[in-house]
Amino acid sequence: MSLILQVIALKQRTFNLICGTKMRLRKICAATLVGLFGVFQGAVAQHKCGSDAYHQGIIAKDPTVKIAENELNELLKTKQIESRAAIYTIPVVFHVIHTNGPENISREQILDQLRVLNNDFNLLNGNRTKLRSMFSGLAADCQIKFALAKIDPNGNCTEGINRVYSSAGVQMDMSTEKVKSLINWNYKKYLNIWVVSSISGGVDGGEVLGYACFPWATNATRDGIVMKSDRVGTIGTAVASDSGRTLTHEVGHWLGLYHTFQDGCTGGDQIDDTPPVNGTFVNASCPSSGNSCNNDVPDLLDMWENYMDYSNGGCQTLFTLKQKTRMHGVLTNTTLPRAAVVSAANLLATGVTPGSVAPVAAFTSSSTTICAGQAVKFYDLTCKSTPTAWSWTFTGSSQPSASVQNPTITYQTPGVYSVSLTVQNAKGSNSTTKTNYITVLKAVANTKANFEQTFEKGDPTTFTTDDKFVHSSPTNSRFVLESTTSYLGSNCYKAPVTTGAGIGNTYSITLPSIDISNMGAITPKFTFMASYAQPSADVTDYLRLFVSTDCGATFKQVMERSGAALGHTGQVYTSNFKPTKTSQWKVMGLTSLSSIGLGLNTNLTFRIDFASEGGNPIYIDNINLGQYTAGVNTIGEDMSILEVSPNPIERNSKIVIRNSKPNESVVVELLDLQGRKVASIFEGELSETNNTIYMSDLTLPSTGLYIVSLSTKSGRIQKPVIFGK
Repeated sequence: MSLILQVIALKQRTFNLICGTKMRLRKICAATLVGLFGVFQGAVAQHKCGSDAYHQGIIAKDPTVKIAENELNELLKTKQIESRAAIYTIPVVFHVIHTNGPENISREQILDQLRVLNNDFNLLNGNRTKLRSMFSGLAADCQIKFALAKIDPNGNCTEGINRVYSSAGVQMDMSTEKVKSLINWNYKKYLNIWVVSSISGGVDGGEVLGYACFPWATNATRDGIVMKSDRVGTIGTAVASDSGRTLTHEVGHWLGLYHTFQDGCTGGDQIDDTPPVNGTFVNASCPSSGNSCNNDVPDLLDMWENYMDYSNGGCQTLFTLKQKTRMHGVLTNTTLPRAAVVSAANLLATGVTPGSVAPVAAFTSSSTTICAGQAVKFYDLTCKSTPTAWSWTFTGSSQPSASVQNPTITYQTPGVYSVSLTVQNAKGSNSTTKTNYITVLKAVANTKANFEQTFEKGDPTTFTTDDKFVHSSPTNSRFVLESTTSYLGSNCYKAPVTTGAGIGNTYSITLPSIDISNMGAITPKFTFMASYAQPSADVTDYLRLFVSTDCGATFKQVMERSGAALGHTGQVYTSNFKPTKTSQWKVMGLTSLSSIGLGLNTNLTFRIDFASEGGNPIYIDNINLGQYTAGVNTIGEDMSILEVSPNPIERNSKIVIRNSKPNESVVVELLDLQGRKVASIFEGELSETNNTIYMSDLTLPSTGLYIVSLSTKSGRIQKPVIFGK
């Protein structure tokens, strides 16, 4: 048994010993023992489902909910097992709450979760053959189907997936649920599923993976299910070991099922054919002979295969026959909103059942921005009825038309193109066009390494050249040009967070695509200078770096810094921080793109995100993509070349400075590897385009590796040199 399970078992045995088994005594004693068990919190804080805690919070605010729960439980006890051919179908909408991060999960990942749901509720799950023989007669085909809605509350076609860029953050707080106010469809027509990055508010500080609203506790603002994004489906960002069963579990709650361990051995889940379980995680490892309760008659082993336990998702295989009966009782009780959801009229209204009318054309695609030569998958979202014919038109493509439902089209020529779709059936036809829908960029970027942005020429989002930046976040959370502080020069870029405000906002900027294939054997780097300080130890803002190799069609996160790791060396907690010296800046980024498989790429697009949790602004300067590190080689266009030859240094060696800025004042020094000055080489103005300084004028130091450093008011370039052979 694992250490965690040993601690859990010890906790449960201690509880039983002190509190006994009588339900009333156990509940009184439980409150008394909270402090005693506090020492175990670190071991047991691994909560899977927040539904119970969420439900208790609702009851605390509205005690009548408990009365409704008790009344429904009594009513459902009389429900008989149904023998029916029809399947209850539930229209579903996934609200993906995101700030362009990994929480913005793919369409494929959502469809994979839908597959898991339909398999689990219809006894089609692949692992059902692993059900132990003692329970084989109890496994139920629940005859419940889940389908993405095809018509939204306004009567428009939808794919049943809403992507909502969130100004309220991507974390769901169970106590306030601000995220739900961003998007919420009629709970009497749809099963709302909110997908977020994390969920807070669980008991004991444990991680909450999902939670649901019970059918007797629902209302228009809270009904539905909340899911942590990495627990949706089995592919993409999903945690594989979960097997997609977190949502199966939460849908069970949404349809009125309790946990199998509800109130331990002497409590109950209102289901006669599920053996009692004496605690949350006693079956976490799916023990083959586990039997945590001996008071049931007959005394059966724990049914950890049940979806309503806290067992490993890969072990779970069934709902029982009486769990099915209880869920059907909820779906047929006309005093509850679930009955309206599965009604024939609602299935027609939400597009799950096609009508006998002319179709309404609609579509989406796998991407709207691609590199030349890449393919785009188009998805037909036609609603109101089922088409029998499709006619697509793709301007700018080598395949200008298609007649299949979901075509894949390749674009070879850079440009911005429109797409049209016409659908028809026996009742009529309909067309739709999306103008300037597909953007095709050059597969080989125009901008080459070494690339640098010092912000000395202004805000790069206003540029009309290839080095233009693009805002990737809404207007209320965008980087701005800052002219009162910088690392070098006069300007930098700033995410203008005000301490204590802007919680949940993400400031996002996308850089131009860069071709680094010209770097050969040189290790490519992506680095920049950043300045940040926490306002307090309790506030953590996040700096994240993303990269795309397909012209921005998809991004992958490659770096994250937060808290002390983001703050400058020796940071002091301060509100509305602003750097006043170079020591308050530090190098951020990636010192080797080759090590993560990005070397010699012809099209790299980086995106910098700053997620505010109410902390401080962040300042960014001297972005470098190429062979140089930010803060070391930062002069860029004004002083682009410093050459030393021959190197290793000889008496006839010379330094050549190619200067594009007239009468530039420079300081050229020789430094050791610790950055200490060994000798002054030159100080003064450069009046020529090409300037030569001979090393014969310098007293040569001892044999070894040194650095020639050239500095101006706008930056610095350093070049390693060797003295002696």
